[in-house]
Amino acid sequence: MTEPDHGRDQWASSGPAPDSFATAGNAPPPQPPYPQPGYGYPPPPPKPRRTAWIVAGVVVAVIVLGVGVAIGVVLGRSAGQPKPATPAAAPVYSMNAVTNACDLVDPAPLTKWSPTPADPPEHSEVRPNATDAGSLSCRIYFSGDAVNTAEIIVDVAFTNGSAPAAYDNWQRGDAAKTGVGKASGPVTGIGTKAYWHTEVFGDLVTDTRYLLAVLDGNVSVRVRLDVSRDKDDSQVQREELESIAKAEASKALNGLRQK
Repeated sequence: MTEPDHGRDQWASSGPAPDSFATAGNAPPPQPPYPQPGYGYPPPPPKPRRTAWIVAGVVVAVIVLGVGVAIGVVLGRSAGQPKPATPAAAPVYSMNAVTNACDLVDPAPLTKWSPTPADPPEHSEVRPNATDAGSLSCRIYFSGDAVNTAEIIVDVAFTNGSAPAAYDNWQRGDAAKTGVGKASGPVTGIGTKAYWHTEVFGDLVTDTRYLLAVLDGNVSVRVRLDVSRDKDDSQVQREELESIAKAEASKALNGLRQK
């Protein structure tokens, strides 16, 4: 008969020895539970991207600054440039104040070659009507002797609206006259446009015909000078006749300009 194993039974019934560190109040504090994604809790919201907003703001500021500089440059250039000049209105001419077309002509320069008037001046005035814009004409003839003569003829034709000017018809006709002793060319310094045409012919007597036509506004003016000189006498020069004709055309334009 064996003795009862009291010591072994006592250790078995009492269990493992207690942890002296845990029982002394040194156990770790309890940790709060952290929810895990996918277990009934939403994920934490993303943090705002401050860097992206800062970059976008800088870009917008640069664009606004660039536009402002561009506008300033354009305005500066516009302010520095002179405004284009307004084109002057075309002059308007009228024959209302003219009763005698020869009042527009100065015959004195022709007396150098032929001092005596052969006939009274001839003049014509056609007033504007439903089919005609009006016209003027003057002829003054000088005769010193049977050979040396001089003549001036001034023609004026008005134009309405878009109707063709008499100047264009005169120029076409004179440009078609070519050959020995004939020449044409432009004239500057008078009207919108002008041209000259000359013809020189004759053997014993030299006949020189010089013509100057001017277009300005609504009027065409043509001055014709015919000078006949004995071949042994000094002859007239084209430049001298051009100066006379230009002065006569200017006198006619000034007398017809509507005030």
